[in-house]
Amino acid sequence: MHGEKNNMFMERYGFSSPTNPCDVINFSGNAKIQKDSFLSVFNISGLPDEFYHNSLLSRGEDSNFVDGAVIAAARALLSWSDRDMPPVPSVERRAARELQEECRQMLASLLTTSHEDQQILDSNPEARRTREAAIKYRLHRKLLIGKVIQALEMYQERMLFCCCSSSRSLNFCNLYLYENYKYLT
Repeated sequence: MHGEKNNMFMERYGFSSPTNPCDVINFSGNAKIQKDSFLSVFNISGLPDEFYHNSLLSRGEDSNFVDGAVIAAARALLSWSDRDMPPVPSVERRAARELQEECRQMLASLLTTSHEDQQILDSNPEARRTREAAIKYRLHRKLLIGKVIQALEMYQERMLFCCCSSSRSLNFCNLYLYENYKYLT
C-alpha cells in the first residue's frame, strides 16, 4: 500500500511500527537539507516512493542503523535538490541542527518520554489491547523522531566527505576548504 503512515495503521489495524518507511513527520520550519547529499550519506537509492538502503554500497558501518525510520526521514525531511549545485557544508549543518531542534521540540511537547512509555508497557502486561496499542503507537512515534535526530547527527558528521565524492563536487569542496581554512582550524 503506497504512502501508508503509522496513523493509518493505528486507525485501521490497531498497530504501528517504529521502522515504517512510509511514516511522515511534519516540519514547520524553513530549514532544508540537500536531498542527494542526505541520500548518499546513508547509501539510500531509488525514487522517493521506492527508496531502499543499498547495502552493496555500504561498508557495513550503517547496515544496522539504516532502517525504515531513516528511509522515512529521507522522505519527510524538508529538502532541496539541484544536481549542479553541491551543498555548502556550513549551511547544511545549520539546516540539520535546525531540523534536529524542531524534532527535540516535538518530543519535549509530549507528556511522556519513550522510556516512560516503555515502562508503562512493561509494568502493565495485562492492559487492554486498545490501551496497549495506543501506548505502543505513542512510543513508536517518539522512537521515529529520535531516529531522525540520530540520522541528522550522522549526516552532519559524514556529509562533508559524501558531498565531495563526485568529481564535480570535489572542485567546489576544495575551493570551499581553501577559502575557509582559517575558520576550520
